[in-house]
Amino acid sequence: MLCTGSNSRSTGHPRLGGAASRIAFGLAIGLTCLVESTAALSEDQAISPGFEKCKVIADDQARLVCLKGLLPQNQSDTSSAPESWHLVRTPNPRGGPDAVSMMRTADTSKSDPDLAGLMIRCDEKRGVEASIALVRPVPPRSKRDVVISWGTTHPLFHAEASPLGTALILPIDVAVFARDAWRDQQELGLTIQDPEGDVRGAIPIDGLGEAVARLSANCPK
Repeated sequence: MLCTGSNSRSTGHPRLGGAASRIAFGLAIGLTCLVESTAALSEDQAISPGFEKCKVIADDQARLVCLKGLLPQNQSDTSSAPESWHLVRTPNPRGGPDAVSMMRTADTSKSDPDLAGLMIRCDEKRGVEASIALVRPVPPRSKRDVVISWGTTHPLFHAEASPLGTALILPIDVAVFARDAWRDQQELGLTIQDPEGDVRGAIPIDGLGEAVARLSANCPK
């Protein structure tokens, strides 16, 4: 499942390989999280019918194809390498500002299946918000400790789950981290401390500074 997966942990989740599969994987995760983020702007806001149709498909590959089909090609940067950041703009179904985000998928060869990736998105209060996208949701607004490792540094952050539990919002100024501590880093190691079992993985972050700058330029004014 992508962002709205079942509550059970599946260690046998298939690893997607190849450039096309990785692009579809990243775009599907980004779209799923963005649609849910847009819906969470208001508690009574309706999620798009297309997304509702896709998310109930049981087969993982078929669900990925369905989700990718919802994403207009002119709204996502799909021309670059699969490891790049992808800008996705999702219209607000009730009007108002679009939800704008960039997504970087986790390294599947180094990560548990429950870790989807790192998402940065426009936020009215913070400007740019960073969160860890999850395959298996956690209780909404619950707290999770996250150890983020780079080089010889291993700080612990107290993250809060999003309103729908599909992401863990990091209490950091991602623009500052992109300029300073993470400027020359190629990858972050992650350990999410969870009562049902820790989730570990690695997320490439090369190009994060440029991604933050591009996202900021595309945020609703």
